[in-house]
Amino acid sequence: MDNYINNFLFTYFPYIALAVFFFGVITRLVWMNKTIQAESSQFLADKKVKLASNLFHVGIIFVFFGHLTLFIPEWLYHMVMTTETKRVIALSMGSIFGIMAVIGLIILVIRRFTAPRIKYNSGFNDYLIIVLLLVEAVIGLTAAAKTAVEPIGTYAALSEWSQAIVTFQPNAGLILANHPLQYKLHIVLGLFIFMIFPYTKLMHMLVFPYVYFFRSGYQLVRSSSISRTR
Repeated sequence: MDNYINNFLFTYFPYIALAVFFFGVITRLVWMNKTIQAESSQFLADKKVKLASNLFHVGIIFVFFGHLTLFIPEWLYHMVMTTETKRVIALSMGSIFGIMAVIGLIILVIRRFTAPRIKYNSGFNDYLIIVLLLVEAVIGLTAAAKTAVEPIGTYAALSEWSQAIVTFQPNAGLILANHPLQYKLHIVLGLFIFMIFPYTKLMHMLVFPYVYFFRSGYQLVRSSSISRTR
């Protein structure tokens, strides 16, 4: 049973998440593009909260692009650095930007749950995604701490798994079978967030401001009462 669950989560679930993600992106762009908006509550925020928002956005963006380095083949980055050097850079930068994101998220979560005006303008999806992001960021920091004391092969295997997924290797899940729990939780929750991304207000981060090129035309209509007064 454990092998089956591991195989599902780390061999098949990534493709399920990708399929749902791209389906959501395409459907929202083509058929529901008017629903893509920031729905931002920043106009209700003070300077402290705006700082938290900046910390979160800067931190999460750099962390995301840092994760993309897992897809760089070993032979390629070995032209300029060793795997150990790559790990040190990843841990250093990941920790800095990860802490930034966590600090920003903690402030934003507290605001979301305590500020009356924000609560009034928040839906279930708003609470869900911000809590998931905070949990994911915290798990990511614990995984980074674990990486610092694990053998270098444990870190290198993450790249091996990532590249096995994008090259459709049938036994990709076996690479992570014996990895620590922090890594597995971080990957699974990250894939889940990636899967629901197009169905939340985070979608505007992907397409804004390009979404306006896909919007159908609008017609401005002046009410009759206003027309009679002019």
